[in-house]
Amino acid sequence: MFASGKKGLASFVKVALLCIALSPTAISWGNGPEQQKRPITVADAVAMTTLEATDDPFKQSPIALFSPDGKQFVVVVRTGNVQQDTNDFSILLYKTAEVWRSPKPDVLLKMSSSSIRDAITNIRWLPDNETLVFLGENPHEKAQVYTFNVARRDLKRFTSHSTTIYDYAITDDGSTLVYRAATPSMESAYPEPSPLKQLVIEGQSLFSLLRGDYSPPEGQAIFCQVLGGASRPVPVGSNYFVPWGTLSLSPNGRYAVFPVLRRDAPPEWAAYRDKYNLIQQHLAAAFGKHQITAGIFEYLFVDTSDMSVRPLVGTPVINLSPLYWAKDSASVFLSSYLPLDVPDPVERRAREQSEFPIQVKFPSAEFRTVGNHDFPIVPARRPPFDISVKQDLNTPPKIYALDTNTKQEALLFDLNPQFADLNFGIVKTVEWEADGIKVIGGLYLPPDYEPGKKYPLVIQTHGFEPAEFSMDGRSEWSSGFAARSLASKGILVLQLQQFKERQDHGRAVVANDRKLGATREEAVKNWTAHVIDGAVKRLDESNLIDRDRVGIVGFSVTVCYVGYVLTHSQLKFAAASLVDGISCGYFEAIGSPDAAAEFGAYNGNAAPFGEGLKTWLSDAPGFNLDKVQVPVRLVALGPYALLSQWEWYTGLTLQKKPVELVLIPHGTHLGGIVSARMLEEQGLVDWFSFWLQGKEDPDPAKRDQYSRWEALRNLRPAAISSAVQ
Repeated sequence: MFASGKKGLASFVKVALLCIALSPTAISWGNGPEQQKRPITVADAVAMTTLEATDDPFKQSPIALFSPDGKQFVVVVRTGNVQQDTNDFSILLYKTAEVWRSPKPDVLLKMSSSSIRDAITNIRWLPDNETLVFLGENPHEKAQVYTFNVARRDLKRFTSHSTTIYDYAITDDGSTLVYRAATPSMESAYPEPSPLKQLVIEGQSLFSLLRGDYSPPEGQAIFCQVLGGASRPVPVGSNYFVPWGTLSLSPNGRYAVFPVLRRDAPPEWAAYRDKYNLIQQHLAAAFGKHQITAGIFEYLFVDTSDMSVRPLVGTPVINLSPLYWAKDSASVFLSSYLPLDVPDPVERRAREQSEFPIQVKFPSAEFRTVGNHDFPIVPARRPPFDISVKQDLNTPPKIYALDTNTKQEALLFDLNPQFADLNFGIVKTVEWEADGIKVIGGLYLPPDYEPGKKYPLVIQTHGFEPAEFSMDGRSEWSSGFAARSLASKGILVLQLQQFKERQDHGRAVVANDRKLGATREEAVKNWTAHVIDGAVKRLDESNLIDRDRVGIVGFSVTVCYVGYVLTHSQLKFAAASLVDGISCGYFEAIGSPDAAAEFGAYNGNAAPFGEGLKTWLSDAPGFNLDKVQVPVRLVALGPYALLSQWEWYTGLTLQKKPVELVLIPHGTHLGGIVSARMLEEQGLVDWFSFWLQGKEDPDPAKRDQYSRWEALRNLRPAAISSAVQ
């Protein structure tokens, strides 16, 4: 996951790809002193210290941010504070000249966040080699722009905005700032009800309407501020919606370019063609007067001298590519579609199908095509040595410095020395085939693993990083994963999956299905089922697992894939959990069409009505819930996620099938508030321990939880009920 310079992580990480033969005798080790260490808990995973990516304009490294003169560098680390329910962030400073003398980091600054946001993010150096700029917050605060003078240890707050700031751009002298912030209504959970007696619905989201927010969708706001002065709002206009997206400020601070979404995309945009046909998909999903055309951006620019706002080119943007400013601030370079108002049909066709490198001049917004070699790209400054991370599946990450010329190496920081007290099991890379394609996954074994014993298994689905140490199994995402905590309970965990051969990367298709005329989307769904089927058979044939005690987790987009497996595959499971994901369901498509459009391909890109409904009836998991024969725990992280989970919840409940829907109001898709992460991971551990092992946590506070689950057990078919007996 981590890289440094051109060589990246590959120069430092020795990947333990020990592809085992998967026989009972292939996995064994001594009991030794490891048995004296304590078991891993969910709190250990949530409290893990991790590196946070620095916001480096020179793209030197996501780990270390060197000062412009290369004489010092900073790294940012985060630790989950379970006791205080905060995420604690620290900026660590190292002097370049002292790296080879085993230096201890100089802790410049600590800040903690009680919100879902990072306490320190978007950090960068100013050219004076002394000043750091970043977004920061402390508990119960809203993120603001701060400066910190390293030499004087002087922290100053640049902004005092009433709402949360999410991004900023600043001039090299630190005098002029533009920033993007939440509007007041975005931070109001329950807006004041409208005094109107009748409301016309014209594109408002269903979720907003149900919580009493009847206003048109409102994006963020952009402001401009000079050091020591008041902030000035940028008048974007009601026809545009300000989403997430990087702000770009000219060197002299006069012009700023930023992406927006249109509320009424021009009809001529339908003529543009991108590689994946996304423009057409997103345009088709837009409806209503105020509906945002999600997924299609447009660039605007503001002239801060008079606060006028204009389109930069006036064409759709699918990928927010980098912007490069001329030194005199009079123009900007980028790749863009061009307007279609040209008489030559050949040129028009070329403009419809391709982006072009262009230069846009200010303030006229006139553009001309250029060559890529004309872009004023500033070469990345080469740091004096590489900073990277050493880790593998069984070795926790540590920060190292490496001189690539002399091969001299120095340990800078052990992120988690407390891990020495924990009883870790072994993680092995396992291999199997799916339709002739070799895939690999990570198999997490219990610390007290006994060869020859058959264990329950939980399959976690959202990719596998074979060079990465992880507590949860997938990059410390926490939300839908709990690998080591489950393993400590005596459950094998298989993290899916990665392609063994580089040339197979991205080949998520099934040869046999393609020969039968299946679309790529149909093949993707079947491919997932074949991968899971192959993994279970491989582990079963090797006598590692109890085939009657297999659970599966879907998270994010793999909720769709796992849902398809649960409704269309012959595989049998003892328990399942679907966490905060895309259901590829009918209710989701109707309730949130803009969000569902990107995943409509998994139902054949058919419209959810008329002739297209035949495809939905056949393929959509929500229309096939009668085939589900497994207790399902649905987890919604935040109220909006209920829309995607609701079809499964009501469909299974009406059939008197075992299902539980859990809402974690302050949960977020990745990371977030410590207490929410504890609930997410512990819920997975408790759920699968109950269904796969018949175990209950004796904690009296969980009595109601187990009463609910014991009632659900009575709803299961007899074949499933016997799994934990």
